[in-house]
Amino acid sequence: MPVDTGAQRSGERGSGALTAVAAMGMFLMILTLFVQFAVWQYGRGVLRSAALEAARAQAGLDAPAGSCEQRFEEVRSELLGGDLGEQVSAVRCDVSAERVVVSVDADFKAWLPISPDWSFTVEAVAVREVEPS
Repeated sequence: MPVDTGAQRSGERGSGALTAVAAMGMFLMILTLFVQFAVWQYGRGVLRSAALEAARAQAGLDAPAGSCEQRFEEVRSELLGGDLGEQVSAVRCDVSAERVVVSVDADFKAWLPISPDWSFTVEAVAVREVEPS
């Protein structure tokens, strides 16, 4: 029976470190993708809330012209700033006699090259108030 003197193991010293570094890299990449998804969902929720607020602001009976755009920008800038806020296009408010339709496009850029960008449109509709007859 051969005796282990440790001479054979000296060539294997540190081989687990390479595996640990690779596993940590994969973990950090997956964590980054999950965080990116969560941030994007937050951004989409902010845009949805801002669009709904803008539609409600313009649907009022005595709402001044431009209330829609102004309210959208107030909500969006308060809740979504920085790089993510810059990836949102200008809001479009379509005001008719019966309703207000607010839409906005967003093109969120990926954080990692392996992830795709996310482009979407958010729409909100509000019924306009009318004077009683």
